[in-house]
Amino acid sequence: MDDVADCLLSVAWNIFPLMGKPPARPGNRAEEIRSFLVDACHDAGLRAREWAAEHGAGTEEEHRPFLRLAEVAADANLVLSMVSGTLVADHERVRRRWTETEALVHEARGLAERVAEFLDSQAALPCP
Repeated sequence: MDDVADCLLSVAWNIFPLMGKPPARPGNRAEEIRSFLVDACHDAGLRAREWAAEHGAGTEEEHRPFLRLAEVAADANLVLSMVSGTLVADHERVRRRWTETEALVHEARGLAERVAEFLDSQAALPCP
């Protein structure tokens, strides 16, 4: 689970490197999304590291939602970059990318909740 934690923390770092996460400006959806993704990955990564210290490496099945969260967050950040980095405005392409981004954010929220539920339920269990 330590490797899973490293993966999540790396994704958070890659979204907002060096200076950390700036506060999202109200009404700036891209910043709000990136802020959520960083928080979700950072929290899950730190908690996964704590879990590993108590419970060990974990199983592939336990790793899957954590790794999927990292993958979805990285994908959402990439699509956001494509929306804001266009040289020639193509409104249909931008609309499609925003639709894809919102779908990824929806999936990331569900995964973040699933990961938190797993970690919360495991915290209540006594160590073997």
